[in-house]
Order: sequence, then C-alpha cells, then structure tokens
Amino acid sequence: MTLNKYYKEIIEHAKSNQEEEICGLVILNKDLSLDVKKLKNNSGNPRECFAISAQDFIDNKLKHKILGIYHSHPVSSELPSEQDIKVSEEMGIPYLIYSLKSNNFFLYYPESYIPDSLIGRPYVKGFYECTCLLKDYFISELDINITKWNKNYWLTESDQEANEQLNKILNKNLNKVKIEDIKKHDVIVFEVKKEARRHVGIYMGDDYFIHQCGNTISRRQILDNRWQSKIKELYRHPSLV
Repeated sequence: MTLNKYYKEIIEHAKSNQEEEICGLVILNKDLSLDVKKLKNNSGNPRECFAISAQDFIDNKLKHKILGIYHSHPVSSELPSEQDIKVSEEMGIPYLIYSLKSNNFFLYYPESYIPDSLIGRPYVKGFYECTCLLKDYFISELDINITKWNKNYWLTESDQEANEQLNKILNKNLNKVKIEDIKKHDVIVFEVKKEARRHVGIYMGDDYFIHQCGNTISRRQILDNRWQSKIKELYRHPSLV
C-alpha cells in the first residue's frame, strides 16, 4: 500500500457498511510501511457512534505505532462530534473521520497530542506532511501548541486551495519577516515549482532547516543556494519577535 493512498482503503471500508460507523487504526510498521487495520465496532448504537475494544487497541499498540484512529460518519458531515473530540483528547491520538454524506475527510489533532521524533518520518498523507512537521516542531522545540491554527489537518487535493489555506493560516497567526533577517525557529515557505503546492520548513540555525518532503523521510538539511533560491516567504511566531 502506498503511504499516500491508504485512505482509499478507509473509503472502501466505509462503503462496505453504509448503515453503521466503521472503525479501525492507521498503523505504521517498524519497516515504515503503513497498514489500515479494520476493527469491529463494539458500540451498542453503531449507527450513531463507534467503540473499539480495549483488548484490540492494546494488542495493536504493543505491536505497532498507531498514527490515528479512523471511523466513518454515515449520515453526518466529516466534522468531529463532541464525543469524538472528547475521546481523542483523552487518548492523545488523532481522529481521522470520513463522511459518506460529504465524501470528505477530517483529521482532528487533539491538543493533548505528544509528537514523536521529528527526524526519520516517512511521508504519510495527513499524519506526516510538512505542515504536520511544523505543528510538531512548535510543540517539541518551543512548547507552543498550534493545533488550533488549522482545525482540519487533512489537506485538499487542490494545490491552489492548499496554498490559499496555508497563506491564510500563516498570515493570521504569524508575522511575516524579511527573508534576509532569517532567525532560528522561523517558518520557511518554499515555492519548489511555480503554481505548485508550496512546501514548508523550519530554520534550525547554523544554515540548517528541517522539513518533510513528499515520498521521503523527514530530515535536517543544509539551506544551500538551491533551497535559498526557492524561498518565497518567511514567518516568525509573535513570541519570538
């Protein structure tokens, strides 16, 4: 299964039972391959909610890294319910929700989420993208939780819409600064190809930055002339100005 197409299996799972909420886990194996683990919905009211048995969850957690819990909404939108948010916060695990009604995904990251290592992550749509690395960097390095910046971390397939969303979030929450004034912890917006989806990295100082490119692992890399030529904008958190 390709790391950025796994969600198609979730859609198929949801469509296999359109009368009830289906559920399961998105898991990362030790070899950095990805699996969708389908589980039984143990809720007494499966049309309105879902429940995963403690034993199923523990068994999988002992064997794999759980990136997120997924489930479907057969009759409502992809927006997380109050119960979804409550349980996600209690567990500290992201919830990936697919709506059969809207045919859209919503990826909710709880404020209680504790990120893992920033280096060596494979690219996984939604969970391990450049915007997710940005979020996790601020938590790990600066103790600043920015999950409220972008409530839905499931990005649109449209490059133009993704760029508009990114610009809106950055301009609302950060301060744009001059590129030549770059400092540690600054957010770098790259334009790798004209009119393509923009890429985000974080400057770590000493001419290095960290980023997550598609189809490669996240890495610390030198900000050489090639990357400098691709810098479109630079942003800084208000607390660092």
